[in-house]
Amino acid sequence: MAYQSLYRRYRPQRFAEVVGQDNVTTALGNAVREQRTGHAYLFSGPRGTGKTSSARILAKALNCTDLHDGEPCGVCEACVAVEAGSSLDLFELDAASNNGVDAMRDLIAKASLGSPGRNKVYILDEVHMLTPAASNALLKTLEEPPPHVTFVLATTDPQKVLPTIRSRAQHYEFGLLNAAVLEAHVRDILGREEVELDDETIGYVVRRGSGSARDTLSALDQVLALGGRPTGGGSLDGLLDALVARDTGAAISALAAALDAGREPRLVGEELLGRLRDAFLLAAGGPVGQLPEDDRVRLAAVGRALGLPVLSRALEAIGTALTDMRQAPDARVPLEVALVRVTRPDTDSSLAALVERVAALEAALAAGVPAKSAAPASAAPASAAPAPAPAAPQSAASPVVPAADAPPMATMPPPVPSPAPAAGPSNGAPAGPPAAEARRRLQARQAGTAAASKPPPAPTPPAAVPTPTPTASAVPPAAHPAMAVPATAAAGGGDAPTKAEIDAVWEPLLATLTNATRARYKGGRFLDSDGPTAVFGLPNPFHLGRCQEKAGEVEQALAAHFGRRMPLRLEVDASAEGGGGGADPFSRRGAGQPGAPGLTDAPEDEEEDIGDVHALPSATDVGSTVLDRLLQAFPGAEVVE
Repeated sequence: MAYQSLYRRYRPQRFAEVVGQDNVTTALGNAVREQRTGHAYLFSGPRGTGKTSSARILAKALNCTDLHDGEPCGVCEACVAVEAGSSLDLFELDAASNNGVDAMRDLIAKASLGSPGRNKVYILDEVHMLTPAASNALLKTLEEPPPHVTFVLATTDPQKVLPTIRSRAQHYEFGLLNAAVLEAHVRDILGREEVELDDETIGYVVRRGSGSARDTLSALDQVLALGGRPTGGGSLDGLLDALVARDTGAAISALAAALDAGREPRLVGEELLGRLRDAFLLAAGGPVGQLPEDDRVRLAAVGRALGLPVLSRALEAIGTALTDMRQAPDARVPLEVALVRVTRPDTDSSLAALVERVAALEAALAAGVPAKSAAPASAAPASAAPAPAPAAPQSAASPVVPAADAPPMATMPPPVPSPAPAAGPSNGAPAGPPAAEARRRLQARQAGTAAASKPPPAPTPPAAVPTPTPTASAVPPAAHPAMAVPATAAAGGGDAPTKAEIDAVWEPLLATLTNATRARYKGGRFLDSDGPTAVFGLPNPFHLGRCQEKAGEVEQALAAHFGRRMPLRLEVDASAEGGGGGADPFSRRGAGQPGAPGLTDAPEDEEEDIGDVHALPSATDVGSTVLDRLLQAFPGAEVVE
C-alpha cells in the first residue's frame, strides 16, 4: 500500500478528534444532537485549522444512522462512504477553479435533486474566490435551499465574501492552535507511529507549524524522512544572535548561510520578521501562544537585549525590504541592506535611527563613558547616573563672564580714527531733485540692511519713555572683534575713568560700533563720569529711547577698552541745541518744520541703519526729473504740454 501523509492518515473523523477548535465542534455537535442544524454555514480561519474536516464530519453526522450524542458512529454505510470519498450525499466544489456563474447555475440545478441519504451537503471551499456574478447567482438558493440541502462554505479570507452571503449563513471562526496543544498532538501521533524524537526536534516541528495542525504534521513528516532536525542554514538562530550583538558581518554571513542552504530570500525574510515580531510582543507583554517554551525563553531574551525601539525599527526595515523584493533585480539586496541598517544605525537616515543614536549618546554621557565608545542605547544600564542639569540662562543685560580656566579672549584692536564728516547740509551732498533723493535713500536702506539684519523695534512715544535706570538692559550686540570683554572688565577691576578719558577715546570707539549703533549715538556726548557709571546726554527723549535699545553694545565697547565694567546712564542733555524738544535726528522730516508731522506721526519703517551718511556716494545714474527719465526711455518723444 502506498504511503499516506500524516495529515491525511490522522484526519479527524469525529467532532471530538478536531484539535483546538472546541468552540466550533461543541456548537455543531449540539446542533446535530438537538436537530437544530442550519441550512448554511460559513467556516473561516487560517489554513490547516480544521475547516474542511469539520464540514465532512458534519456531513457524516447529518446522514449517520447511529448517532452517539451528536457524534457520527463511523461504521454505518453513510459514514464509511463519506470517509472513503464515494458518498452521493456529499459534494465538494473548489470555488477557486469553479468560480464562474455557469458552475453556480449547474450546482443550483442539481441541488433540488434527491440523494440516497437524509441530507445532501455541499462544501464550497475557498468561497471568496467566486466572481461577483457567481456569488449573486448563489444568493437565492443559499437563502432558501431545498429542505434536504445544507451548504458549508469555507474560506481563509472572510472579508472578501459578499456581506449578503455572510448574512445568510452561520459564521464559525477557526483560530490558530496553541503551541502546547500542537505539542501534545505531535507527541500523540509519535506514540501511534512508535517513533521517538527529542524535545528540541519536537519544538522545531511545532515552530514550523506556526499554529496550523496540517503544517505541523507536514513538518513532522519531513523530520521523520530526514531522521532528525535540519541543521545549518535551516535555522535563523545565528542571524538573531548577530542582530543582538550588532555584528553586521555576522548578520550578512548568517543570511548567506541560509540562502546557500536553498532557502528563498523572501521566505528567510518572512521567517525573520515572524521571529522579531514574537520578540517584540514578548518585550511588550503581548500574547504569543503559538511559541514553544524554549523559543519563548530565547525570544524573550532577544527582546530584552534589543529593546522595543530597536525591534520596531527592525520590523519596519525588514517589512520594507520584503515589499521592495517585488521590484528588485536581486531579491537578496533589499534584505541585506535592511540587516546593515538594523545593525548599524549610523547608516540609517530614518527618524527612528537618529533617535536611537541620540539615546546612545545620552546614555554614554550619563554613565561617564566617552561618546565614541558608547554602547547602543538598549545596552545602557537602567540605573545610570542622571545627566548634569543645564546651566541657567544668562541675562541679556549681564556681560559674559568667562570661566577661570577659560582661554584668554580676544583683545580689542587699536582704534581706527573715523573719517572726518564732510561739510554740508544733512548728509554732505548737495540737495538734488526728488529722483536723486529717492535713489540715495534706497542706497542707504540697502547699506542698513547689510549692517543689521534685524530691524529696530517701533519707537516709543516721548510721553511713554520711562525714566532711564542706572544700568541699561539691552540685547547683546552682534559679534564684533572689538566687543570681546576681558575677565578684568567683567569683574569690574581697575579705577573708573574720568570724563576726559572717555571723551579722548569716544571717537575711535564709535568707529568700532555697528552702523545702527554708531548712527544713533553720533548725535550725543558724555556729560559726566559718576563713579563707575558713564552719563551720556542726548538731545531729546525720543532720541534717548532709540539709543536705549543699543546701550548694551556701547557698554561692551567701553568695558573692553577700559578693562572694567562701565554701566551707561542715558539722560536728556538740556544744554544741547533743541534739547528736550528737538527733532528726531533719525527722522527724515523735522517735527518743527512748517507742515511737517510730529514725531509720533513718523512711519515705523522710516528709521534706517545706514551708518555714516557722509560716506554714501552720490547717485549719478538717474535723471534730474521724472520728465527727463521719460524722455530717455522713449527716444524721439517730445513734450507737447
